[in-house]
Amino acid sequence: MFIRVCAYQSWDTTSISLTAGCDLFMRYVTRTSALEYEDFNSARSRLIERAEKFGEISSKARRIIAMLSQDSIFYGCTILVHGFSIVVLEVLKTAAQNKKLFRVFCTEGRPDRTGLRLSNELAKLDVPVKLLIDSAVAYTMDEVDMVFVGADGVVESGGIINMMGTFQIALVAHSMNKPVYVAAESYKFARLYPLDQKDMAPALRPIDFGVPIPSKVEVERSARIYTPPQYLTLLFTDLGVLTPSVVSDELIQLYLWS
Repeated sequence: MFIRVCAYQSWDTTSISLTAGCDLFMRYVTRTSALEYEDFNSARSRLIERAEKFGEISSKARRIIAMLSQDSIFYGCTILVHGFSIVVLEVLKTAAQNKKLFRVFCTEGRPDRTGLRLSNELAKLDVPVKLLIDSAVAYTMDEVDMVFVGADGVVESGGIINMMGTFQIALVAHSMNKPVYVAAESYKFARLYPLDQKDMAPALRPIDFGVPIPSKVEVERSARIYTPPQYLTLLFTDLGVLTPSVVSDELIQLYLWS
């Protein structure tokens, strides 16, 4: 089982959510004293049982988050989202199913244009959606009531690591008194404490500018960024609705008692 988990982690060594999820999985599955007193077949059955239980808990996480976040989405509101997050999509999908009237602004989401994908999914749900170029965030922020983003990882400070552009959106929202909400599953909670952007291993992605770029021109290809906790309002998780300041306590509980 350990070898299989290591193989999953090796698929993308820069993925914080994958690393954190695998760490929590191993702690949850192996944290039982009964393994010391059982024969091999009994221990194997217990490990499989706990692994299936972990999968069940994780699969329910998005539904729990979607339900917890519904009170924040009010009639006629405008929500700004950035990139493609499955859990944020679940939040918006649940709101649409609950017959809530709202509209969504989707950023394009460079460098991989994941906002295009999210806008297509929202259009299928008949949710009014407007696609923005990333540089138009400040221009449209006065029309926005709240920002919803996902996270690749939630770190010990209560900040998040997410796709490039998240920090500048949070800065603009903060300066204009707009709440920034994060929707993230607890298996994305990571034992990391970045102090600045350079504390993380770079997650490089190819960027297509549509025109040839001279070889002498250096291109920034990092695809993720750290957003400090002071620019976040609330985190909607399957552990409950958290303020950034209590994330450290939740991390201790997760890793000690998983």
